[in-house]
Amino acid sequence: MKNSLFPWFEQTWSEISLTNMPHAVLLHGQTGIGKMEFGLYLAKALLCESGDHQKPCCQCEACHWFDTGNHPDFLGIVPETMYLSLPHEQMEGADSLEDKPKRGKKKLDDDADKADKKASSFIKVEQIRDALEGINTTPHRGLQRVVLINPVEALQAVSANTLLKTLEEPPASTLFILLSDRLDRILPTIRSRCRLIALPRPQKEQALVWLSNQLQQAGVKKAQTDIDKALSQSGGSVMDALNEMLGVNDEEDVSQATDALLGALSLAGNLNWLITAEQVYKAPMSNLLITLERWIFDLLSQQQSGQIRYYPSRQVEIEKCAKLAKPNKVVNFWRTLIDARRHELHALANRVQIEALLIRYQELYKD
Repeated sequence: MKNSLFPWFEQTWSEISLTNMPHAVLLHGQTGIGKMEFGLYLAKALLCESGDHQKPCCQCEACHWFDTGNHPDFLGIVPETMYLSLPHEQMEGADSLEDKPKRGKKKLDDDADKADKKASSFIKVEQIRDALEGINTTPHRGLQRVVLINPVEALQAVSANTLLKTLEEPPASTLFILLSDRLDRILPTIRSRCRLIALPRPQKEQALVWLSNQLQQAGVKKAQTDIDKALSQSGGSVMDALNEMLGVNDEEDVSQATDALLGALSLAGNLNWLITAEQVYKAPMSNLLITLERWIFDLLSQQQSGQIRYYPSRQVEIEKCAKLAKPNKVVNFWRTLIDARRHELHALANRVQIEALLIRYQELYKD
């Protein structure tokens, strides 16, 4: 795992006392800024056995075990789609899930079934129960164990209630690190039992420098304008921008679906909702909603202040649409999108929902 903090987290890290931690912290902030890396760094520091003040030392036996996914007092709980984000041994030539430590999580399926079953984006109740089953016992090493859950909003209802019961009567030797992209999706009773730590996104200049360095190290040449564009379209999510430029997006065809959706939205009232829905509905609903939300934000911003945040490369189209769209309808559509984002994990079929939203979008340009 990464053995140093991202520069935009250094101030937050300096304010954390490893010797005075509550039983549960909730790290929250924008998606794609490196919250998982920060959470793992914190977990590693808490389990580090070095006597130095600078933790994690990345040299002691506990740090080595953590990096290879074998520390007996660390439990990482994530959806199946995020298993590779947990510490694991680097296998020569490939990242095979078969040989990675499975402590704190259930094996996906029998080998014969894996290829046919889509990985879950939820944290299942079995994962929570299996992981929390033994936390009342004494830690194997040191004085505490650490349980990391990311993202908390991926907990299904039963899983969330199981976690809540544990947080209400936390074992003295266990510390929870919870991560979230969306605080509004977390049970208030869970939030109230944690110390909330907001993780900032990097300033634009800081992000551009970091992205340039990462691309250089990867041997990828990109013009500064392309880096700026990728960062703007990601809304400041540096990890998303980097993955986009490196061509390592987790979902296939997401970029093409986004481009198709933006191209259609730029047509204002002339958008063909049926054809557009056919082009984009196979992309994850969350990506489609984020694209819509950012486009409408730019329309509102252009109407109210003449500023464009997310899609400056489409300034001409946004200015045209902002002139044609009825401001009160744009505001109402913005509220519709916010509500849709709250329920995106339990959405209707993608095609049905995106068709309905595109029809609503056309209405922005009608009297």
